Amino acid sequence: MPRPRTEIKPDTPKVLEKALRVLEAFDEGSPEWSETALRQELGIPSTTLNRILRGLERSGYVLRREDGRYRLGLAAIRLGNRASGSLDLAAVLDSQIRAVARETNELTLLAVPDLSAGIARYIAAAESTSRLRVTAEVGTEIPLTAGATARVILAFQPQAVIDAVLGRRIQRIAAGTLTDPSIVRERLERARRDCWAMSWEETYDGAWAIAAPLLGDDGETAFASIGVAAPVSRHTEALEERIRKIVLEAAARARRTLGYSDGAPASR
Repeated sequence: MPRPRTEIKPDTPKVLEKALRVLEAFDEGSPEWSETALRQELGIPSTTLNRILRGLERSGYVLRREDGRYRLGLAAIRLGNRASGSLDLAAVLDSQIRAVARETNELTLLAVPDLSAGIARYIAAAESTSRLRVTAEVGTEIPLTAGATARVILAFQPQAVIDAVLGRRIQRIAAGTLTDPSIVRERLERARRDCWAMSWEETYDGAWAIAAPLLGDDGETAFASIGVAAPVSRHTEALEERIRKIVLEAAARARRTLGYSDGAPASR
């Protein structure tokens, strides 16, 4: 017979509950905390808080900077990525991806990363109704360095992840694929600054694309991206500006649908 669950009294939280409260304190509005500020914010006794922070630091869930302030570590980021992976993003955002495709009448993609493999995978695609159009299949894998939809995800990853990806040989997959790591790094920096990315014939000959990241609550790490791809023959500056606006709005709307706060900007 299953052992009955014991009710935990609200006024006597366990250490685990306190540790979760510590982790939840790190958000886009407060990505860094001093131990003193955390104690004042959470009301956790100094000795208990110090023990929790030491344990989280040893496990990689928080990092302690040289000035003594704390921020989330790679273990927390990986946990967030696994949580995102367990959610059926394609089903949740399907109607929004289709709405973007209708509004732009161009191929619209939803992609998620596989950081260990250095790739982005298309998990949803809604095609244009034009006779001349760009097409892509769900399940297609693209290097994180190639194309706006993949590269904008890589731009919002920890520096160690970016360095690891750029340390691999970059394969040319289309006429405009960027293969020079220094140029890719510059494009990553630009994408992170602007919060969107553009590419020209990097993954498909004859296609250009604009994409925006879906950022987690830290406002710093991308767990997916929304991209729109169109034939180069239809490119104009006016269309480029229109699609960029639509994609940025779609990314912000998707974050709200997924329950993330509005603190992370849709553009920078």
